[in-house]
Amino acid sequence: MGIESILPVALVQVTVQADWTDVVADVLRLNSVASFWVSCYKRGSPSVHGSVKVSVVGDRKVEFTGHDGIVLETLSNYSFTVKVPQYDNYNVNVFGTARRTNIPKISCLDVSPEGALFVTGSEDGILRVGETESGRMTQELKGHLQYINSCQFFPSGQVILSGGGDFLLKIWSAIDGSCPVTMKGHVKPISDTAIIDRGRNVLSSSNDGTVKLWEVASGTTIRTLANCSDKVNAITVGTWDTPLESKIPPDSKEFATEGKLVVAVSENGTLYGLDVRASEEAFQRRSYNKAPLRSVAYSEQHSLVASGTSEGVVEVFDIRKQDEVLSRHQRSTAGISSLVFKSTEHSLVVGCDDSGLYETSSVTDDLIQIRREYVGYDLDGPCQVRLVGGGPGLVSASKEGGVLRFSKTLLA
Repeated sequence: MGIESILPVALVQVTVQADWTDVVADVLRLNSVASFWVSCYKRGSPSVHGSVKVSVVGDRKVEFTGHDGIVLETLSNYSFTVKVPQYDNYNVNVFGTARRTNIPKISCLDVSPEGALFVTGSEDGILRVGETESGRMTQELKGHLQYINSCQFFPSGQVILSGGGDFLLKIWSAIDGSCPVTMKGHVKPISDTAIIDRGRNVLSSSNDGTVKLWEVASGTTIRTLANCSDKVNAITVGTWDTPLESKIPPDSKEFATEGKLVVAVSENGTLYGLDVRASEEAFQRRSYNKAPLRSVAYSEQHSLVASGTSEGVVEVFDIRKQDEVLSRHQRSTAGISSLVFKSTEHSLVVGCDDSGLYETSSVTDDLIQIRREYVGYDLDGPCQVRLVGGGPGLVSASKEGGVLRFSKTLLA
């Protein structure tokens, strides 16, 4: 039996009234009682629709009580455990946050390596930089002529790489907002970017089907790593243990490309493993149902790749065992817009096109489950997510929903 015949594990989906944290805030402010709804879904089983009563039980503390088939355990004022007896006592922790920054039409997000700053790109072509802890905006970076599809901090946390619908890559200072370098070479919108090592070389993917390697200092293309038959939607880069032998001489503009692997995913459902130094394809595989691939993540520490399709299927495999599937799951049919590995826990944080955001159990578990749901958006577009300083805190952004900041302390 081939890997294409392995069905995705159907995960339980827990949805919560999007403004439930506002309900909690009102209860605390008015010393009152209120409620919000919770719904649970599992493929092949009846859905469960219940309500949650919120009441004050102490000094600035609330208690959650479940009704109509929903059992709850209070964790904090903005988190609780949902237990569903109808689904074999399935339980999941739900987290909310009142820490929200309103930014319009967000299309991409990143957080600086140390976690102090975040940056968003928007449909209006503006990059906006803010402080992760306070949410205060510090910079507006203007220069792109169209929407921005990718924004990413360099390892220093002081420089930003962006790529947009104007076919341009730009290098920005997060300190003074200047843009010293603009790189041209793609003939269609840029879909994603990646930074190699300290950032002397960067990578880009595009709707033109190419993946390109650039030198930042000169702003020039070193070479094209791939010419795919369909648009490339996302890329990620990291080290790997079995690099290909290069048949081409090193370019003087290349730095730290030896032993680097780019994983690229495309609209036709093909995932490519590309050796950067050799500029050759190392492996290739197809998505479940040959659905368009929209997102990808790579854990170089564990040699694991995760990919997400437009149909909501998330698949994980070990690049050392390319003919096998480590796990394959589906929470809903909403497309997968963002994937991040939590390397210390082997878990995945997953952002969805319906603004859903969840975290799985370890992807190496025999039976993968959702261990956390992060709630705060109301069906308002693809959700992007980044870890803060490697976790456990995280920042998420959704097209119409702004930026949500989930506390490290709450999630520890």
